[in-house]
Amino acid sequence: MSYCELHCCSAFSFLRGGSFPEQLAKVAADLEMPAIALLDRNGVYGVQRFSVAAREHGVRPIIGAELSIEDGSILPVLVENRTGYKNLCELLTQSHLRSEKGKCTVHLDELLEFAQGLVALFGLGSALGSYSMSSAARMFSLSFIAISFAAKNALIEN
Repeated sequence: MSYCELHCCSAFSFLRGGSFPEQLAKVAADLEMPAIALLDRNGVYGVQRFSVAAREHGVRPIIGAELSIEDGSILPVLVENRTGYKNLCELLTQSHLRSEKGKCTVHLDELLEFAQGLVALFGLGSALGSYSMSSAARMFSLSFIAISFAAKNALIEN
């Protein structure tokens, strides 16, 4: 079984990633990864450049984003199909329009509306691993997110 990185951030995620999308695709090819996911924080800033470069190097590009949820947690999501890409873009647009410049917060109720075609990843560093809220609040958020994404589109990582 081959390894695929599912949490890559590019230089477009300020203070989180240091490489341009083209460099990420080249390194993935050099490491013989069959696929790699680009998840910039609260945006799809480098996906066009990433997709072109990944295909040129024979690597399958996986598109997604790390969403900043209103409870302070981070929810990584992957795009499953065209509907998912459309929903991710609409979700991010609404969140950016509502938020002050430089900040972006996704409301939990929006996840239910835009979850179709997206795959949510749970694990350390994501909504499941968030320790900034009480146990009861974390369980409520997790339950709501799991219901929003349905069983087949909510995956737990270790």
